[in-house]
Amino acid sequence: MKGKYIINTMKRKDYKEGITLVLTCSKMVLLPFFFTGLRKMDLPREDMHLLIYDNTNDPAFLEKLRDEIDELMCPKCKKFRSVRLYKSYVRPRASLTGSGNELFSASKLWNIWNMWKRIYHMVYTDTFFQLEDDTIVPPDTFKRLYGLLMDNSKVGFVTAIETGRNTLPYVPVRVGVHKIIMRKDKLLKRESFDPNTKGVHEVDAAGVYCFVARTEAYKSGFIDYEAPVRAFSLFAMDNVLTYNMKRHGWKLLADFGCWCGHLQLGGGRICIFGKAQALKYIDLYIPKYDAYAISMEMKKPGQKGTSQHRTYRIKKEAPCFSLNPKRDGNIELKSKSVREN
Repeated sequence: MKGKYIINTMKRKDYKEGITLVLTCSKMVLLPFFFTGLRKMDLPREDMHLLIYDNTNDPAFLEKLRDEIDELMCPKCKKFRSVRLYKSYVRPRASLTGSGNELFSASKLWNIWNMWKRIYHMVYTDTFFQLEDDTIVPPDTFKRLYGLLMDNSKVGFVTAIETGRNTLPYVPVRVGVHKIIMRKDKLLKRESFDPNTKGVHEVDAAGVYCFVARTEAYKSGFIDYEAPVRAFSLFAMDNVLTYNMKRHGWKLLADFGCWCGHLQLGGGRICIFGKAQALKYIDLYIPKYDAYAISMEMKKPGQKGTSQHRTYRIKKEAPCFSLNPKRDGNIELKSKSVREN
């Protein structure tokens, strides 16, 4: 079944007016958490075209999504300039495990890649703000990022800060903004920023979890780029996409005063990864083996927070909450002492 609009109140005469708010959604369990955070955000709704992209073929997900939209647009709430709900009807694909890395078209990232390509044809305004449904952001995020974007016409992309995530809450993760070196579409080095970085910095590449962009700049990222042929890793498609924006003359900024929470679902719980779980990472290409070496920040022996068994311990494990509070109680779950080993 082909994708189609389920809701579309956008008028052609308003296509170029205002800003577009893009929400990409595919995870049923995360919807209440995501929309609760969204309702708390300070947004200029009356000047925003809301575009919600349902990247599933699940009718139950669509119904749940419509319930959240109804609550977002309550009678007493400020109205958006227009509302569009698009359902892609793409079939689920396998996760990238083992041999799945070899077949991009069979992976779940295939659906994500095609969603990215389709979205930029659906944004008609000069600027837009995009959020993923596994991201929880501070209420003032839009104003912070959009202010930076509009301060300089050469800036095409401004991102908040989010980390990676892991199924284990005590395993270190990287920050999702990077300095990178590429040569003939081959990535030679990717240096993720230190989580203790402060202020606003120009970056070479970033994830696309929470950002504002000029539509023209975002579209330039797709010029001569078809994943995964030129992506050094399937998990870095967004890094190459944003780096291509820079190659086409746009500046990319990251605001280290605006940290997001990255939700990880699994094992009957949700964990939230952020600054306290991040360390600095560097990836280096080794031509001899045609492979990448991944290194992480190491603490010196005896440095506070280290142990005799591990010297890359994070400041604090990710907080996790049970999806079955009647069984576990409505408390934060703690991992066992294995994290000390």
